[in-house]
Amino acid sequence: MRTTTSPKRTRRPWRRPIRSRYDRQWWGVAPGLDPKQQTYWSISRSAWSSLLCVLPLLLVYEGSIAAGGNATRAAADVWLRSGLSWVGLNDVWWPPCLLVVGLLAWHAQQRRDWEVPLALLPAMAIESLLLALVLVGMGKVIDLGFAHLDGLPKLAADPGPLGPAWLDYLGAGLYEEVLFRLLLVSLIAIALKAIGTPKVLGAVVTMSGSALVFALAHHVGGPGETFTWFAFVFRWTAGVFFAWVFLERGFGVAVGTHTAYDVLVGCFGWQL
Repeated sequence: MRTTTSPKRTRRPWRRPIRSRYDRQWWGVAPGLDPKQQTYWSISRSAWSSLLCVLPLLLVYEGSIAAGGNATRAAADVWLRSGLSWVGLNDVWWPPCLLVVGLLAWHAQQRRDWEVPLALLPAMAIESLLLALVLVGMGKVIDLGFAHLDGLPKLAADPGPLGPAWLDYLGAGLYEEVLFRLLLVSLIAIALKAIGTPKVLGAVVTMSGSALVFALAHHVGGPGETFTWFAFVFRWTAGVFFAWVFLERGFGVAVGTHTAYDVLVGCFGWQL
């Protein structure tokens, strides 16, 4: 009986990957992406797009204060810096640096594209402005509701000076979103998911709970405003709205929406 032997297989020598080669996964287009992730609605939600959106606001705000401008630090900015000082991080550049590094790490974890279309940032700016106008309309509806009640003062919306005051609104829009949405909403959502909360219930509790803290924070401390039911109800509604924008449209659009609203109301006097 005749037997045959199979040819011997030769194993290729293992080669260490060359780190200097261009890796499209870490800079460029990530391989094997779902086509749905290539739409504007998906790309604009990425942490990289959010960083590109908020970086100009961050540089103008922090740069103006560092240069000795008349801008004052927002309350949320002061609270963040106080928390960092408590753990020994006292340098003034810690908050912006941690924000940039955090968004970069988040995007690397998402394994998304690093390339963005040229029209992305203008489109995100337009979307933020439109969402800010929606919030202005919501405030007007609440105002009309309270107009039928006596003795409940409205939230002041007098136009401020058009000089350096708009820089203050950049800080408020940026760091309030960092504190109340990027950190607080994320922590509440993670905690609720860890204990097995249903998705819809978890989203409702996350948005309403973070909005409650957001509304009450404006009446706490020395610079806090006098409590009125109109201000509280409006700010709670705005907090729910901002949380929804953050969860559905991403951090960059949330910051853009908050900043655009503050500028429209604070600088240009768009009455509620």
